[in-house]
Amino acid sequence: MILVTGASGQLGRRIVQWLSVRLPEGGAGKLAVSVRDPARVDVAARGIEVRHGNFDRRETLSAAFAGVECLVLVSTAGPEDACIARHCNAIEAAAAAGVRRVCYTSFLDADAKSPSAFARMHAAAEADLAASGLACTVLRSGLYGDFLPMKFAAALRTGALRLPAGDGKVSYLSRNELAEAIAAAAVAPRLEKQTYELTGQTAHDYRDLAARVAAAVGKTLRYEAVLSGAPVESFEAGDMPAATARVLAPLYASIAGNRVARTTNDFAALVGHPPKSIDCLVAEFFRAPRA
Repeated sequence: MILVTGASGQLGRRIVQWLSVRLPEGGAGKLAVSVRDPARVDVAARGIEVRHGNFDRRETLSAAFAGVECLVLVSTAGPEDACIARHCNAIEAAAAAGVRRVCYTSFLDADAKSPSAFARMHAAAEADLAASGLACTVLRSGLYGDFLPMKFAAALRTGALRLPAGDGKVSYLSRNELAEAIAAAAVAPRLEKQTYELTGQTAHDYRDLAARVAAAVGKTLRYEAVLSGAPVESFEAGDMPAATARVLAPLYASIAGNRVARTTNDFAALVGHPPKSIDCLVAEFFRAPRA
């Protein structure tokens, strides 16, 4: 039995879809999901078991993880301390339930010394997994290409993409591609290593990305690097609330330091073909207006 947590979320839902493709009979009888609110998922009719599991309530996880051989632990979002506690609850519950293997969705910059709380949270989960004694596969991703339209929303109005990312480079992978690779890892009878870094084909700085987006939409667009530590009001963070932009600001410090610039062939090793190029992603997420 494979169980996917957070299956009502954007990534978890796609992982379930890809597992349904890879498993016999669409996963019926072999695939389960764990969610806070079972009413939010509609997969039971396909023979996929729906279980209630809340990372904030450890007592719900014992039943959710019972009989599970492979747990696809989709990381949660929120304040750093809360996420660390939630992941710890899930890992301890998985060990107690006798789960044989955990596939954890981590981040490329998973490092306790990262300026990004998001990265530090993942580093803590990886450390908890290592200490748990569970067999595990860590699947680190870069940034989602799906977020590019939001990142460029304000820039496409003003003509300037203003971010505190310096000349740092980053590779992008679509959320759907990431889900495909995670599903492939979950069903693989044997894997060559414990940690996979799922990146795009190439890494690009935001000056280059701005030029590619500009060409795709037929507009003039420039990139302006903002000083690290500058207030949120001094850079364009898309149409996201200021509070969200403040949370993301340390992530740009990681990008400026080239902490998420690595590229690997791990995606192709799992899926059997390379991920989409950056130009394909830009074409997918930015459509030039029709004449």
